[in-house]
Amino acid sequence: MVNAVYGFANTLLRVVSDHRPTHWAIAFDYPAPTFRHEEYADYKAQRPATPEELKGQIARVHQLVDALGMPSFEVRGYEADDIIATLVREARENGLRVVIVSADKDLLQLVGDDVVMYDTMRGKVFGPEETIEKFGVEPRQVRDLLALMGDSSDNVPGATGVGPKTAV
Repeated sequence: MVNAVYGFANTLLRVVSDHRPTHWAIAFDYPAPTFRHEEYADYKAQRPATPEELKGQIARVHQLVDALGMPSFEVRGYEADDIIATLVREARENGLRVVIVSADKDLLQLVGDDVVMYDTMRGKVFGPEETIEKFGVEPRQVRDLLALMGDSSDNVPGATGVGPKTAV
């Protein structure tokens, strides 16, 4: 099976073709527990293991990125989100405008006047206004919102009795 490789390649080539970035980087999750797992043993505990067939495709995605000469990052103990946040901080410090290509809602906390997130699955760009529209809070408050109401995708329970409306 090569569905993951095909989908990744199509998305990558479409973004490069349509948007012609001057700089880019790709971040990968490291295939081992992160510091979050050490601090909270149940972090992402409900997620099934990565299917073996997908693991082989991930290796092929790495090969594709290498063949295209694209810089990629993978750091033991950290998720791709952490790497992206670091790269965004460095880009901001250097006066660059950033487009994060992802559908991960956690990354909306990075959005600002100089950073947007492009969700290729939905064909939607999220800036500060779209983040407020989606969550009811400013980007800088997204992590607090998710912590208060909980985040089932990461198996984070949230505060007892606090749902989305109360968290906002």
